[in-house]
Amino acid sequence: MALKSSIFSLALGTLLLGSSALAQEAQGFRGGHGPGYGAPSHHPPRPSRPSRPSGQEGRYELQTVQVWSQGRYEQVWVPEQCHYRPRRGKHCEGGYYEQRWVPGRYETVEKWVWVPVRYHRYGRS
Repeated sequence: MALKSSIFSLALGTLLLGSSALAQEAQGFRGGHGPGYGAPSHHPPRPSRPSRPSGQEGRYELQTVQVWSQGRYEQVWVPEQCHYRPRRGKHCEGGYYEQRWVPGRYETVEKWVWVPVRYHRYGRS
């Protein structure tokens, strides 16, 4: 009898553990704004709706925009380099960091942009 109850409790625990893991996984994917109905999104969350910025009605839209990234110096690791020289043998220069200039460029990013609503008035002169 004890063997039956322990097997039953083990099977029940496995069943409950598996269903709770599936529920947590489904809950983790809920709320994504992407087109995949529950797929995780890779863009920033939509900002909260402001109360009429600059007196205009509108909405936020996720748009692809070009953003300028300033030029900068980066530290780049240069690995050890060895050269064979006749009559002198092998000569190695140890690895070191080198400063390299990365020029400024435009980068494409997704950004929430406020789009005002345009009202059309028909029939007026």
